[in-house]
Amino acid sequence: MVKFSGEFEEICAKKFESDSKIGLLSSVAPDGYPHVALITSISVKTKKTLMWGQFSRGLSKTYLADNPKTGFLVISADQYWWAGKALHSGSVVKGEDFEYFNNKPLFRYNSYCGFGAVHYGDIREVSAGEKLPLPAFILGSLRSALLKKAALKNTPAPEGAETGPIEKMPPYGRKLCSNLACLKFIAWVDADGFPRIIPALQGVPLDANNLVFSAAPYGELLETIPPGAKAAVFLANLDLESLLLQGRWTPLNRGSRLRGGVFNIDKVYNSMLPLNRYIYPPQELPRAYG
Repeated sequence: MVKFSGEFEEICAKKFESDSKIGLLSSVAPDGYPHVALITSISVKTKKTLMWGQFSRGLSKTYLADNPKTGFLVISADQYWWAGKALHSGSVVKGEDFEYFNNKPLFRYNSYCGFGAVHYGDIREVSAGEKLPLPAFILGSLRSALLKKAALKNTPAPEGAETGPIEKMPPYGRKLCSNLACLKFIAWVDADGFPRIIPALQGVPLDANNLVFSAAPYGELLETIPPGAKAAVFLANLDLESLLLQGRWTPLNRGSRLRGGVFNIDKVYNSMLPLNRYIYPPQELPRAYG
């Protein structure tokens, strides 16, 4: 059982200081889908305050201006993880924290770009740090594979097109998702309106439009996602290649030992620079000037 409190543990400041970690921040889009961004600069300001540096401006910064509720997750280099909720409380473009981020070794001698701002969040809850249970995730992925038959009964028919059924996830997305080394995280909007994000490495692709997740190892949290709820799955590998999927959650086999859920993809967002944009549904690129 994951335990939550209203402030960071003392060890978090040291663990979060390292740049050799994974940091994710989830905001809520105007259409209600969670939006997840990779922000490895997430750090601890005080026991009740989160801060992170803004390296580029994507959709998450725009969404925070309208809805300050965020969820976050950090995985340290030694495979401990923390997750929680924070209320975005503002940003600065100068001062001690601004200098702290821009003087980090990775950015101090970066001649083309640094951090443009530092953002803050007031902690609403944060989990106690715990080791990623990798053996449990391996068992969970095997159970996810066993759930595929049940998942097929709970997936919508593929949308038709002149060239055949639409495949929403691009080929490189399916390759990324199928890789055993792919890191997967699932986010949803909790009953209090804050997004929550947790590790979900046990997920496996059903096809180009759906993913399957067994309940192991964090079933008590997955089972709080309401049927039909808008959710998001963030995919990343150790080379920091990533993809954001947004869709709907359908529980499977509730009450049985082999339970979980199927994630039906609605939208696909390229979360990598230099061009962050939705690739499904397709969008027209802006015309070049000239």
